[in-house]
Order: sequence, then structure tokens, then C-alpha cells
Amino acid sequence: MGFCTLSRDYVREGYTQIDNVFLAKYLPEADAIDVKVYLYGLMLARNDDRNNTVEAISYALHLTETRIMNAFGYWQDLGLVTINQTTPIGITYNSVKIPMSKTVLYNAREFSEFVDELRRIFPEKIIPEQDILRYVETIKSYKMESNAMLLIARYCRDKKGTTNTASVVGLAASWAKQGLLTELAVNDRLNELERNSSDMLAIYKELGLKSEPAVEDHEAYALWSKEYGFKMDAILTACRICKRKGGMSRLSRLMEELYSAGAITATEIDAYQKQKDDVRRFTGDIIRTLGSYYATLDMPIETYVQPWLNSGFEKSALLAIAKFCFMRNVKTLDGMQVVVDKFYKLGIVTEQGINAYVARQAQIDGAIREVLSACNAEPFITSRDRDFYRVFIEDWGFDHETVLAVAESASGKPFPMSYINKILLILKENDIHTAEGARAFIADTPSSPKKSKKQDAKDMVIKQDYTAEEIASVFRNVKDINLDELDI
Repeated sequence: MGFCTLSRDYVREGYTQIDNVFLAKYLPEADAIDVKVYLYGLMLARNDDRNNTVEAISYALHLTETRIMNAFGYWQDLGLVTINQTTPIGITYNSVKIPMSKTVLYNAREFSEFVDELRRIFPEKIIPEQDILRYVETIKSYKMESNAMLLIARYCRDKKGTTNTASVVGLAASWAKQGLLTELAVNDRLNELERNSSDMLAIYKELGLKSEPAVEDHEAYALWSKEYGFKMDAILTACRICKRKGGMSRLSRLMEELYSAGAITATEIDAYQKQKDDVRRFTGDIIRTLGSYYATLDMPIETYVQPWLNSGFEKSALLAIAKFCFMRNVKTLDGMQVVVDKFYKLGIVTEQGINAYVARQAQIDGAIREVLSACNAEPFITSRDRDFYRVFIEDWGFDHETVLAVAESASGKPFPMSYINKILLILKENDIHTAEGARAFIADTPSSPKKSKKQDAKDMVIKQDYTAEEIASVFRNVKDINLDELDI
């Protein structure tokens, strides 16, 4: 027989999946590890094989056997499983709809006054024995004073308008986790909530809400005012931002955002919101300049525009980049990101710097068009053409007139920029850097009509014989030669 099995009523009801009763009633309050053990054991309960053992669960979940048995002990206390004291020990899963609850024995004399007072608080309701056990279980579990529980019950009746045991016990458990275990502590919390009532009404009014503030709303206000340090005027300023835009839920998210941003006073909140509105409008301008469309602006702001601004870019500079991208047929923020990264690496973050760079590129493109025109080539400029021209001017030190002079000889040549590159390299080796010198060198270079254009170009290379020692002094190993850099 396997370690985990199903009881007859569980099998009879046919549950092979997780019942919603478990998910709604038991899972929220349970520890994550206890839930893992319960679910894994439930799976094993359907398989009566050699892997259905406590050792298998220990290996699969990386837990000690002691921790696993503690988890099953927790579920046994709730009546969802039964630990059979057999050899070896077995676990029987019970129905979650009719759990075999462990009887909680309590001293009738100890809790008699509590039960009497509880019934006086809810005179119109007959409190079943099971509900009384839930009150007692909560008191014992959290070591809470009985009078503290009674104060919470009375508060739920008067302020929340509920006599539901689950609501009372749930609130008591929540406060107990915050350390409110004594009558004095609970009374202080209730007094604080009462003092906050007028403030909460003002908050609701500013939000445009007409319902009564919930207990959770009072606790949220206490968090903002006591722990976060927001004054009432600051909270009302935040309310005006959220008015008729999501109520308390939206306000809670905004208060967390403001606290994270360090906007605590009303003045700071106003400035923060104006900045957000300004960034939102600016993001719309960027998207329209690109000729693009986004359904919402939250993602573009968070992913692109705000990081760009945080990097030091002027807004006018980003608009200039957007115009530059549109002219280059880049119409997405993702594509613009590539251009922004390039300018950032160049240290150009101002509109003046962007415009100067774009003007410089336009000037270079104009010069390249002149070169292509001199070659009688198509004026369409590629990135390879720009790379060639940059090498000619910046790396090799030729002026534009010299490049044009060589381009005149490239007319009718295939791949004219490659041809110009080859001729300029020869000129550089011969220390010729003027247009006149280039024209004279090209005119004096012998050529034969019988030779192909490719052979004609090769004849212009100055030939030289080298000794073995001279070659060895330059290249100690064949691997030293980078063939990618040789034009062969």
C-alpha cells in the first residue's frame, strides 16, 4: 500500500483535480511549502506504486521527511488528511467539502465569558458551535486576548455592518499578524480608525466616491500618514489626480509611486505630476514625429522616453533625432533606440550637437555624391560608400579634390569606389596627396588596350623583389598575415 491514499468518500465523489473549496478556503492561509506537500501527495495518492513514499516526496521537493510530516500535520489539523499510525505511516486524503475536523478542546470555564459576550454582541444571530471553535482556534493560534477578539467583533458589527464569522476572524488574524494581540493594542487601533474617519470622508469626497470607507481604506490611510509621512493636504492633492479614475485602488498605487519617487509634500506631488504630464505630452510628440502609433503611452514612456531623458538628452535633441529617423525611414521607437544609443556613445545629447552632426553628415553625403557623379555612377549612397570616403579623408589624409581627381579615372569602372580605394592606396604609398600629383601619376601610368580592366589596375601596382630575410623580418609566421585586409 502506498504512503498517500484517498479515502472512500474522496474516491466516491470522483475528485481527481483540485477542488475550488481547497483553493478558496484553505490555500490562501497556508504556507507555500505545506501547499506543495499537499498537492504532490495528492498526485501520488492516485498512483499505488513504489514511488508513493515519503522518501519520494522528500527527493522530489527537496525537503526533509520531518518537514513533510509537519506539513501533513498542518493539514490533519484542518481535517483534510488523516495520518494513519501504521507501519509504515500512511496519509489518507479526506474530502475538502466534508473535512474530518480535529476537535478543538477548550476549557468551557475559560471561554464561557467570551462566548456569552460574543452572543450579546450578535444577539440576532445563533452562533453555531463550529463558529465558536473558529474564534477559539484564532485566539489560541495567535495567543490573542479574548477581549481583543470581542473588540474586533463589535467593530465589525458597528462599522462594517457584518456578523459573518469569517469576516471577524479574518480581520482578527490580519491584525494579529501586525502584532495587535492585546485589548489595549486593538483599542488603540480602533481609536486611530475613529480619528481618521473625518479624513477618510474628505478623501472619499475628493475622489468622487459616495460609499462608506472600508476598513482596508482606513488602514491604507494609516500607512500613508504614519509610516510614509504624508500630510493630509498632500493626500488630497493625490486624490485630485485620481478623481473618478479608479478610486481607492488607483490612489493606493499612486501613493506608492509618490513615496518611491520621494514626492511627499503637496508641492512636490504637484511638481511630480506636472513633470509626468509633460513627459506624456512629449512622448506623444516623439511618436507623431516618427509617424508611428501606440495605443497607450505608458510602455513608450517607461521603456524609451523616460530612460532617454534620464540619460541627459534634451527634449529638443530627441525631437531632432526623431526627425532624423523619420527621414531615414525609421518609424518605431525601437529603431530610434539604435540611433539614440549611437549619439549617446558619441557624447551628443543636445539639439545643437545633433543638428551639427546631421549637418556634417549631409555635407559628407553631398561630397560623396560629387565623387559618384565624377565616376558617372548612380548617386545612391550606401553605408559602404560612407565608410570608403571616411577612410580616404580621415584615415589617409586626402582632400576632396584629390578624391575627385581619382574619381575621374574611375568613370565606367565596375565598383568605382573600390577602384578609387585601390588607386588612392597606391598614391599614398608613393606619397602623392594632391589632385595635380594624382592626375599626373594616372596619366603617366602605362596601359595597354589589349589588357583587361582588371589587369590594367594590377599594372599600376609598384612591383618590388624582396629577399627571404626581409620578408621574415616583417612576417614571422604565415598566421601573422590577415587575408581579410588584403585586396586580392
